[in-house]
Amino acid sequence: MREKYDRDWVQYQSAMDAHTAERKAILGLLKEQTKAGKDTEYVRQQLSELDSNSPPVPKLAKIISKNTTLAGIEDSASLNWPNIFVSQDEAAHFLEKRFEDLISIANSTWSGSPISVDTNKRKLFVKEPRITWHLQVQPKAFERFMRKAGIRFLDEGLLPRTQFTYVEPSQYQPGTLVNQQWAATDVFNELCYEHLLASVSETGIPVAKNVLKLDAQAHALLDQERQRINSMKSPGGPLFYQQELCAKASDTIIRISAINHVFNNGVGDIPAQCVMNAIEIFTWFANEQIRVFTPAPKPPQEWCDANLLLRWLANFVRTHNQLCIQKNHLLKQGPRATRSSARLNAALLLLWQQGILQEHVPEGSKATFILLHPNAFQPYQIAQLLNQNLAFPS
Repeated sequence: MREKYDRDWVQYQSAMDAHTAERKAILGLLKEQTKAGKDTEYVRQQLSELDSNSPPVPKLAKIISKNTTLAGIEDSASLNWPNIFVSQDEAAHFLEKRFEDLISIANSTWSGSPISVDTNKRKLFVKEPRITWHLQVQPKAFERFMRKAGIRFLDEGLLPRTQFTYVEPSQYQPGTLVNQQWAATDVFNELCYEHLLASVSETGIPVAKNVLKLDAQAHALLDQERQRINSMKSPGGPLFYQQELCAKASDTIIRISAINHVFNNGVGDIPAQCVMNAIEIFTWFANEQIRVFTPAPKPPQEWCDANLLLRWLANFVRTHNQLCIQKNHLLKQGPRATRSSARLNAALLLLWQQGILQEHVPEGSKATFILLHPNAFQPYQIAQLLNQNLAFPS
């Protein structure tokens, strides 16, 4: 890329020398004819044509793969336009401390809104800063980021704009990635460079926009998907608590369709097949986002009480070595959450249904006892319940 620019620059200087000499000659002739009082219209026309056909200045389009923090991209976009960003490294440094303060800028790169850049000398705007991010972050680095800026990441609309996936460290299988053909990255970089050059004219001025649109079948397919999503986000629907994700769904699907169409050298309008592929991609990533960021449904109170009571009973068996306890003792000394008759009875009912215990009132007595089934309180079961590595005799 740099070598081509250097060759173009040498040719540009030679052409400019010839252009300057020719312009001086025309200006000299214009000066002589003006002094002689002759008609200078033809000479002026020659000068105008020469100026309009001046040699184009070579434009060094930059592919930036370093300093891909939001602040670095902000500076590069304002100083080195036009350029394209291809990050080759792990993106943990992208989620730096300042990212939390620049989330609005990240949102602007999705919507195309102007970005305001303040420098020491002036304030300027980066117009249409649309950037497609591709970030690969180690799980621990992402978890640190979520602890620091997770609330704003979720609440300020950035997450619904992303195609997100998270691989649990315990589920990571490196075999497929190890054998991956990394040459695909070079092909991707070449495609990015081709599209970059196609978007800049010889003079460095942006060329006319290539407006992409969906064909009739693609429009119908997108409308059908939009209606399906709207039905699922209605009250009682499976996506009712994913309103932000649903609101960005159509735009995201269109963007994915356009990217696939352009990078596959598609000609003409975006076809229905591109939209169908984009819907599949969006659906997969949306399910990943819901899986990772949707809080687990809270279990019923009696389930929580039963689990708490079971752990307390396991510890009681371990410390007292007996499988019988008076119910009144549970009301007074049991878990604090079950020290009311209503909640204790509900928890005991669940444990009785699971065959863990039963109530017993001895003949001639008014006291109620809880009898624990030995098969439910074996040493290894107690250790599991208490999450302890106890050394019980076999």
